[in-house]
Parts: sequence; C-alpha cells; structure tokens
Amino acid sequence: MEWNGTVISEEHSTNASIIQNGTRNYGSVYVQEPLGSYIFRLLLYAIIFLLSLFGNVLVIWIVYRTRELHTVTGYLICNLSVADFGVSLFCVPFTLAYAELKVWLFGLAMCKILWAFQTSAIMASVSTLLAISFDRFRSIAYPYEPRISISKVKFIIAGVWILSFFVGLPFLIINKVVPYKNGEICVEVWPKVIYRQVYTVLSFLLTYGLPLPLMAVWYGIVVYKLEKAADQESDKEGFRVAQAKGKVIRMLIMVVVAYFTCFLPYHVLMMWAEFGNRSKYGYFWILQSYSVVLVFLNSCINPMLYYFFSEQFRRGFKKAVCCGRRSEKIPRTSPSTGSTKLLSSRS
Repeated sequence: MEWNGTVISEEHSTNASIIQNGTRNYGSVYVQEPLGSYIFRLLLYAIIFLLSLFGNVLVIWIVYRTRELHTVTGYLICNLSVADFGVSLFCVPFTLAYAELKVWLFGLAMCKILWAFQTSAIMASVSTLLAISFDRFRSIAYPYEPRISISKVKFIIAGVWILSFFVGLPFLIINKVVPYKNGEICVEVWPKVIYRQVYTVLSFLLTYGLPLPLMAVWYGIVVYKLEKAADQESDKEGFRVAQAKGKVIRMLIMVVVAYFTCFLPYHVLMMWAEFGNRSKYGYFWILQSYSVVLVFLNSCINPMLYYFFSEQFRRGFKKAVCCGRRSEKIPRTSPSTGSTKLLSSRS
C-alpha cells in the first residue's frame, strides 16, 4: 500500500522511472495546486490530526473505564481506536512533511518502519471491522451457538496484529533512502514491476475488495433478522431489546460505510496509477493528495460515530470533556430510563 512515498523499480531505475509523492512520473504533466486548495488541505491535516488523537484516546479511556464495555465488541472497538491512533500519531505528520518538503529527512530506519506500520495499521483496522461484523452476525443469526469469550477475543486481537505485520513486512525489505535532486527520498525498490503490481492488487483485495462484500452480506443478514424479530416480538421488553440491538448494528454499519467510503478514492487512484494511462492528466497528484487526506479522515470519524450512536460513549465523552476529573465507573443504564445497553455482551 503506497502513500506519499516514492517508488523505484530496479529494472527501470536507470531511466529514473520514479514515483514522486505517490504518483508515477513517466513523463507526466503536473498542474500546480492552487494556493487556496493547498491551504485548505493543510488545515484538513491539522484538524484530522488533533481530532483523531483526542477522539481515539477518549474511546480507549471510555472502554477501559466502563465495565459494561468490557465485552467482545467493546474490546474490538478499542483495538480499532488503537490502530487509528497509531495512524494519526505516526503517519499523518510524517506523510505531510514528506509531501510538502519533497525530501526525506528521517533516515533509513523510519523510511522502512513508517511505511510498514501504516500498512499494518490499515490492515488491522479492516481486520478488526471484519471480526466485529462476524461476531454480530454470529450472535444474531445463530443466537444459540456459543459466543466468543473475552479470553478468545484477546487471541483474535493478537492474530489481527500478527497478520497485519506480515502484510506490512515487504516495506521493511524493499524501502530504501536514495539521493534525488537536492536531497534524499524514501523509495520502494522492487526487483521487478510485476512484483509491485501483484502486491498492489493483493493489498487492495485484503483491505478492500474482499472485506466489503463479506461485511455487506453479514450485516444484510443481521438487519433482516433484527427486523423480523422486532415484528414478531409482542411484549415491550422483547421489542426494546430488538431496538437496542438495532442501534448497535446501525452504529457498526456506519463505521464500515465510513471506512469503505474514505478508502474508495485512494484505491481507485492507486489502481489507475498502477495499471492505467494517466500520464497526461496533470491533476492526478492533487487528486491523490486529497485521497490520502480521506484515508486519514477515517481515523477521526469513528469516535464521532460512537458519540452520535451510542449512549454509553456519549456519556463517557461528556464526562471526560466536561468534568475533567477521574470518576467512578460509568454505571449500567437502567431500562426504565429509556436508554439502551448498546454494547453489552447480549447486544
């Protein structure tokens, strides 16, 4: 998965076939980004960076402090926030600096580690979304089957990060720092172009092409089952339980929709750059820069979705922001108040 980096293929390195700032420079014509667009993009970076750090730290804190969120879904949401926090803290500032300075100032080790980490973090995010989707699907479509235990979810989270590490591993091998014009650049040096193309396709399938239809089918079945259950429940308590589960599912579906919406432009442009003919399209770099902004935007959207869709997270955010002090564990909401137990182990 490429970001605002550069790529050199060894079999083309003699004719300087270079990707500058994430775009393949094969004699392309580039259009200077308008000043207004440039300032707007930098503001977006700053806002995304601050909101993502603040929001994801809050989510991790709320899950830790709220006993009711010590569930499979709660821990997986916390893991998703850990990945988003890592992207914001380590990827956003370095990507912005590299894109604007046009030179790499951070050494060979960071050249390798950052590219590997940001790819691993994205893989961890989508793998966590898959795990959440499967858990919701299994619990509602097959309610009498044994649920995933808390001890098992720890192994799932460990497996997510191990798999993600191997997806990002190639960058620890192929990334190099090489001289370029008045400085150095961080580049991917692939033995052959076909290896780079294969990796591009595989990363697309693993982080987008395969998870999207899987989650769409699972959540489609879940929504159907919940609507059917709500129609069949004659007592008020059963109807309220079905409604509570439905609110959880709506929140999780919005998280999935946000992920795939934010990543769609990036994958389209990367496939265009890899296999298409865009050498005469001068606006490609500007489009690609905004596609990376959208990727980073995804890291700060999730906490907002939790706030709007979950009463528990909303109370936790308010306590953290307004009170500014340590408090007791957030209590379990009483059904009589009309609030819902959105992320309890039974939802």
